[in-house]
Amino acid sequence: IILKKKIIISLIVISIISLISGITVFFLNKGAKSEDYDDISNKVEEIQDTEKIEDTEFMELWETNIIGTLEIPSINLKVSVAEGIENDVIDKYVGHFPSTALINGNVGLAGHNTTEFFANLKKLKEGDEIVYNFLLSSKTYMVDTIAEIQEDEWSYLEDTKENKITLITCIKNQPTKRLCIQATEKI
Repeated sequence: IILKKKIIISLIVISIISLISGITVFFLNKGAKSEDYDDISNKVEEIQDTEKIEDTEFMELWETNIIGTLEIPSINLKVSVAEGIENDVIDKYVGHFPSTALINGNVGLAGHNTTEFFANLKKLKEGDEIVYNFLLSSKTYMVDTIAEIQEDEWSYLEDTKENKITLITCIKNQPTKRLCIQATEKI
């Protein structure tokens, strides 16, 4: 009986320590992401404003998989975008689907359904603006499609003749569904 109590107390202590550690890491990472965005946004602007790429921090960002930033004014979203959709990428950034265009064509982006990333996509309306700042160019898009799709529905990511951006995130409490926002370049 004494051994069982010790085991139970040990498990409770370990659980509490794990919970505190997890909360601490969450808040430390949250602050870092917002500082990260400002730093990356400044570097992207510098790269876009120069004629000589080699005089900028282009290669520094490119080598770390950072490809730009994403801004959606209507939901006050400003995030950094990195190449790839693996968990280690989208835990820190919005991820770019490698099979989609980087700037001309259909740019596909994925993000977690959290307040730091795409939780507020559900508030977007047709006509809302999305600004995508790729390292070498910037485009502004207008939302024209808001759809709930199946997790394996990939047709929205197919290449297009028009310049589009497609944002995909999970839908809370619906593991097989995704929210898909598509916007066309504003001309």
